[in-house]
Amino acid sequence: MARVSEGGTTTPLFFACWALHGDGRLTGAGTDVQLPPKEWQVLRLLLVSGGVLMTKDRLLEQAWPQGEVAEESLTRCIYSLRKYLGADKGFIKTIYGRGYRFTCPVRSEGQALDRMEHVCSSCGQVSHGSVKQGLVKHGLVKHG
Repeated sequence: MARVSEGGTTTPLFFACWALHGDGRLTGAGTDVQLPPKEWQVLRLLLVSGGVLMTKDRLLEQAWPQGEVAEESLTRCIYSLRKYLGADKGFIKTIYGRGYRFTCPVRSEGQALDRMEHVCSSCGQVSHGSVKQGLVKHGLVKHG
């Protein structure tokens, strides 16, 4: 999970080929874009949720703490995030009438690679417990 520093920023969060930085930048897939503040906040909330459903109400309360905001603002925010993610837009899954779930494994800067799960992009097989084992199995890294 991300940590908040004294300056109010968080440690980078990594998912697939992407990194969400504490300064609001989203990097990866040949992109380095400065996200608008609300998009950054909503994406960060989804990333730290651990794949658990984030209800619309909870996202609205946390990303717009000042109060009255239309649900349409959240919908537009999710739409924008999916555009930024391009081919990976499916990582943000809509749970109709309830909220959103982030479906890609997320790790923080200090989390070891060998403790994460890996989903092979070519065959879709999930290697639970060790990304390294999955990468070795598919010949992407050498065993050792």
